[in-house]
Amino acid sequence: MSEEQRSDQTEFEFRAEVQQVLSLVINSLYTNPEIFLRELISNASDALDKGRFLRLTREDVTEQQGAPGIALKVDAEAKTITIEDNGIGMTREEAIENLGTIARSGTTEFLRKVAELKKAGDKESGALELIGQFGVGFYSVFMVALRVDVDTKSMLPGAEPVLWRSTGSGSFNVLPGERDKPGTRVVVHLKSEAASFAQAWRVKDIIRKYSDFVMFPISVDGETVNRSAALWRMSRSEVSAEQHREFYKHLTGGRLGEEPLLTVHYSVDAPVQFSALLYVPEKSWSELFFFQKQRPGLRLYAKRVLIMENCDTLTPGYLRFLRGVVDSEDLPLNVSRETLQENRRVKQIEQQITKQVLRAIEELAKTDPERYLRLWRLFGQILKEGMATDWKNQSTLAELCRFESIQGGPGKLISLHEYVANKPEGQNEIYYLTGPNRQSLEQSPHLEILRKHGRDVLLLVDPVDEWLVQSLTKFEDLPLKSIAHGQVDIGKVEPPAEDANAKEQVEAAIGAIKKVLGDRVQDVRASSRLIDSAACLVAKEGDPGAHLERIMKLMDESAIEHKRILEVNPQHVLVRNIGELARRDPGSSHIALWAEMLLDQALLSEGVVSDPSKLVRRIGELLVAASNAVVKR
Repeated sequence: MSEEQRSDQTEFEFRAEVQQVLSLVINSLYTNPEIFLRELISNASDALDKGRFLRLTREDVTEQQGAPGIALKVDAEAKTITIEDNGIGMTREEAIENLGTIARSGTTEFLRKVAELKKAGDKESGALELIGQFGVGFYSVFMVALRVDVDTKSMLPGAEPVLWRSTGSGSFNVLPGERDKPGTRVVVHLKSEAASFAQAWRVKDIIRKYSDFVMFPISVDGETVNRSAALWRMSRSEVSAEQHREFYKHLTGGRLGEEPLLTVHYSVDAPVQFSALLYVPEKSWSELFFFQKQRPGLRLYAKRVLIMENCDTLTPGYLRFLRGVVDSEDLPLNVSRETLQENRRVKQIEQQITKQVLRAIEELAKTDPERYLRLWRLFGQILKEGMATDWKNQSTLAELCRFESIQGGPGKLISLHEYVANKPEGQNEIYYLTGPNRQSLEQSPHLEILRKHGRDVLLLVDPVDEWLVQSLTKFEDLPLKSIAHGQVDIGKVEPPAEDANAKEQVEAAIGAIKKVLGDRVQDVRASSRLIDSAACLVAKEGDPGAHLERIMKLMDESAIEHKRILEVNPQHVLVRNIGELARRDPGSSHIALWAEMLLDQALLSEGVVSDPSKLVRRIGELLVAASNAVVKR
């Protein structure tokens, strides 16, 4: 078709393949119909930016009428929404090309021209913020529209007003327009089922949700709706504490406290460009549970326009407590701009966010320990997850960890660095014990020898601690050692004097107990860690401990239970008596009863009783025997 014939034509058919894509856009591409308003406002913002750029680079363009802005009007009776901007506008040919061809919004071509100008040294073009990269956003309007009228006039000299009109059903018309000044007016004639979009309150809510931070003012029926000031795009020195408080309350709805515990505000230009404004809340909330699969995320913006409400791919799982905003011009969005695609840039953003946040938390720990402990008590259990998942930052996370210890007292937390600094000379390991709570751990027989010789022991009571110690095997070149596993070496300690008879008694006791307990335990051996208790259970090095097995059982009833070693106290009267009786009367029924009670006692010290009824019966038998002995005196 010649240019002359085309200029006389008023009705145009969408190409066959374009009609198919248009049907996809209207019926399948977008998950939420309200997105259409976000896309139209984004297009208007682009037009204003293009107009500003054009005025800077050419002197013969028509002047913009009034301050740049986007005005919306709703008419509930007529079921229409009107979106108007005073930006660059379109010529007749641009309207045909940009609105008549999907995936050719004009912005891609415009960006190419801007890139060329940047290459030529035109610095003014660097301020451009162009949103519509895909050319399909405009067509989302047909999810809700019976008909769309686009009345536009270009800033270019000699341009005539143009009216583009379509029902989205296969064709569009291009007619003479009525505008007398540059800009674009889009009138959306709504379907009956979409009539609620012609309510002012609904339109305002959508604008505040998606377009609250578009840099140009957006009004609805004369009332400015958006706040325009995107704090994350400002320098840190320009944002006041009050502005941070207000924005934090806006993000959290006020339910996570009045102000954040920590603010992280920064911008990065390379290797990927983005701005971030992140907050550590001063309250925790129920969605933050141990290793959860679905988790809250950050708000993702692309050039100030909301793309995702909860984007959980921009931070590692152990930073899921962060609230805030990430805004980038380089993000690989899918064509509907509702989903973030997997891409190397996404990983780069995650790495940068992780680095900056951990650095800020480290600084808080050094400069304001009291405030940091508040943060740790709220989110320390979650931060610990990073020890098992983020090897790159494991040493940083280890420095941030805080634990209770035997010598510290209830509620007092110490760092691993403090533990190492305070350990006695000659101690070459960091001792720890895991369990459900401090109260049960304080009664553990495993602590006896360490208490006697003034050794401190970290008490790890969070479920995640079991995974933490699997990953963090050493700190400052000192291995972490579970005092409930293997042998415990506390250095040079003189063993108690033992005569030959006592040694024979202990050996006989161990043999007799092994015979009674059989394969219910992995082994029976003399203990070097017991002072007062008669027995305790010890896991083999490399096997999971009792607490971890209980956690695994809660998660999966079929989880394997590992047999453990029963250690007996060679100085304890009961152990000596078992040995003496085994030498005198190997067939005595008392041996089996006492051996079973030793195992029960070891299990009870861990808060576990495998068979309560049998334990009660054995206690009854012991009471009878004890009472008979007293009566016969």
